Amino acid sequence: MTFSSNKALRCRGETPTCPNEAPPKETPATASGAQTPEAEASTPRSEHWSLAFGVALLFLFAAAYVHQPPAQCPTALSRLDLLHALARGKVNIDTWQYNTPDKAEHKGHFYSDKAPGTAALALPAFTAGAIALRAAGVALDSDVGWLFSSWIACVGSIGIVAAVGASMLFTWLSKWAGPKCSLVATLAVFLGAAPLPYSTMMFSHAMVVGFVALALWATRTQRESGVRSAGCPLKDWFRANRWSLVAGFASGWALASEYTAGLVVIAIFFWLVLPRWRWAFPFCLAALPPLLLIPLYSLACFKSPFVLPYSLNASFPEMKEGLYAIKWPSLETAYNLLFSPTRGLFFWTPFLLIAAPGYWELIRTNRPAFWLTYGVPLLQIIVISGRTWDWPAGPTLGPRYLAPLLPLLALPCALGVQSFPRVGMVLGAASILLTTLATLTNAAPPFSYYNPLTELHIPLLLKGELAPNLGTVCGLPPWLSVVVYYAILCGGIWWLWRRLPPEPPAAAGASDRGAETCMSHAT
Repeated sequence: MTFSSNKALRCRGETPTCPNEAPPKETPATASGAQTPEAEASTPRSEHWSLAFGVALLFLFAAAYVHQPPAQCPTALSRLDLLHALARGKVNIDTWQYNTPDKAEHKGHFYSDKAPGTAALALPAFTAGAIALRAAGVALDSDVGWLFSSWIACVGSIGIVAAVGASMLFTWLSKWAGPKCSLVATLAVFLGAAPLPYSTMMFSHAMVVGFVALALWATRTQRESGVRSAGCPLKDWFRANRWSLVAGFASGWALASEYTAGLVVIAIFFWLVLPRWRWAFPFCLAALPPLLLIPLYSLACFKSPFVLPYSLNASFPEMKEGLYAIKWPSLETAYNLLFSPTRGLFFWTPFLLIAAPGYWELIRTNRPAFWLTYGVPLLQIIVISGRTWDWPAGPTLGPRYLAPLLPLLALPCALGVQSFPRVGMVLGAASILLTTLATLTNAAPPFSYYNPLTELHIPLLLKGELAPNLGTVCGLPPWLSVVVYYAILCGGIWWLWRRLPPEPPAAAGASDRGAETCMSHAT
């Protein structure tokens, strides 16, 4: 059943049918708002996954091409200090604690105060980089050693997770909107917002966006798969609940990497289990291993699993007030986080404005999806606006504490592009241009700049003062390294666009209501 047919039925006051009530040709997938068999036939599964793989490769190139100097990212240095310590078999960062204010102090020793998930996932790639440096005779603690090990660690962990997330977001959106709208939304969110710049330094936010996108895709896939019979052998149980396990594992890593992802993780959990509570157990089971990193890290540092490093921050007494510096909501802070040129979400990613018509479509066709993609972001903004102290969150690009919302916002944006394709493409191109420009020059602008775009990024570009990138490392002049970057990026987008199937007569629907009805019949 297509989006248009679901919509027509509701306009007539009827309810979309499910397999138990309709002709046998209709399936739960079509009832849940997926593409019709005719539309799916025009996009073979192998072709779709090759497109998704291309999206992942394109993002990975964009993230790997450039890297921010560690010295200008004090927040990133906190995690890098921990990686340097772990490479030497310890958890305290006493040797390097002077280079970052983001540290916890306990009994005369200093520790990274960040959630441990990002560093844990980056440790294998960082170790490989350290081995390569040793083989080349370069000291790990030299300037070159810090840059190279950080670069390798970020690409080998954050970059890969974010790239997988980009492909999964494209796949998830393709179940709701046409392939071109889905591609525009995916590229705008990943290349025109937080995932790109935060993949070029040891921040957690790009990784969190990737994990949230993966969890959303797995949740939708599990909801469409229905429920197998109870009392099945262990192998059948894993097969029946595999997507709940994937969603839980991804959500657990997101929360273990960034505590501000908590609201989104809780929302994904309830989005999965409300139709069928038996999916709660596999979700929680898979989320447990990454979540255990939090108490285990505290136990290793402070001899107690119940102490969060934030409560022992050595540099900012404000972190010990309220909920780790979060107090009552502030309208002024909310405005700054959304619209100011300093960190404004809509200033740096104007593409997100196209969500407005998409929300209207969701209100008319799928209220649960509307509240997931509107209510949760609204609540996150209200909560984070209470962090009036240091609301810019240090030298960063955009409002990094709002990054977990991006995959949720992508859905109404894709539907908005479906309604206004030209406006969506222009806003998407503008977002990508703004974000790539900032990433190529300085993705960690100090908050002393009111408008980093005009006061920092454009002047740096005109002077040819760029962040290290593969072009300049290979000896290219700065201007040519920028040309190469944009040439490959535009070529990749063009390649993906040319291989997209034609839009179906009516884009895929935004209704899970039929699938929920079908799953209730399955039991």
